[in-house]
Amino acid sequence: MDQKASMRNESKRIAVQKVFAILLFLFIFIGNCYSQGFKLAGIKYANYLKSPLTDVSGNQENTFQEFGAFVNFPKVIKKDTTILINGLGYGWVNATLHNYPVLQTSKYQKQLQLFYYQLTFLHSWNEKWSLVASLKPTIASDFEQKLSSDDLIFQGTVIATRKIKDKLKIGIGILNSTRWGSPMVLPMVNLHYKNRRHKVKGLLPLKIKYMYAFPKEKISLGIGYARNGANFNISDSKITGINKINYSRANIGLLAHYKLTKTFRLEANGGMSTGRIYRLIDGDNNVMDFGSKASPFLSIGIVLVSPRAE
Repeated sequence: MDQKASMRNESKRIAVQKVFAILLFLFIFIGNCYSQGFKLAGIKYANYLKSPLTDVSGNQENTFQEFGAFVNFPKVIKKDTTILINGLGYGWVNATLHNYPVLQTSKYQKQLQLFYYQLTFLHSWNEKWSLVASLKPTIASDFEQKLSSDDLIFQGTVIATRKIKDKLKIGIGILNSTRWGSPMVLPMVNLHYKNRRHKVKGLLPLKIKYMYAFPKEKISLGIGYARNGANFNISDSKITGINKINYSRANIGLLAHYKLTKTFRLEANGGMSTGRIYRLIDGDNNVMDFGSKASPFLSIGIVLVSPRAE
């Protein structure tokens, strides 16, 4: 068993290395081909430190590590009015549960992965009105068994935005997302405000951030809130009968952006992860619901943007 586990871990390390190599190539290729004002590619790593579970008897704790990567390929359909973006993304989650009696082990680890394709349509009707619509089919699983329809989730967004003034844009729309764990349809408000060095961007109730750009705009600092979550189809003999796991949390903390070049930017985010919810779901849709206390988190990443993305 130890040899099989070692082989699985080695294959996963090789897979992650391949993802890094492909992304480095795409960073160079896309950076030379496009200049449309988008985030063209990126990678990110996040670490959520130990957090005690709530409503349990004992010292149960959990930790999370996450890795994500994406690439976007914009195509101008009609100059100054319509753009189509094809995007690909990958996510990896290592969830660890400590001292949970139901699992009869002092340390239980679960590795989860997701792959998605995202098609985004951007259209400007005139100087004041614009539309963004996206469809995001996602495969989310532990890949312990053959894939099925249960591993597939469809997410999407439609937002119409109006320019109120040169400094302010406000929009409304609808979203289907797993940001709260289980797939959920929600109304949303798009907010974009920029005044000199000050910028506020938000997709409420999902996320909002304020950034201040220092002279020469090489460094930007700010504060932000974001709700994140995911839903995975799983199969594991240690938790018999459970076939889905999902989680959600709200991250609140400081943000820092540093421009390495005109196109490469380092991004860091650190603070507290709160409102943490975890669910184990069996084949009859019975839910084992538990949470954990707030704890620190830190994420760091690098993105490729065009000079107009700011």
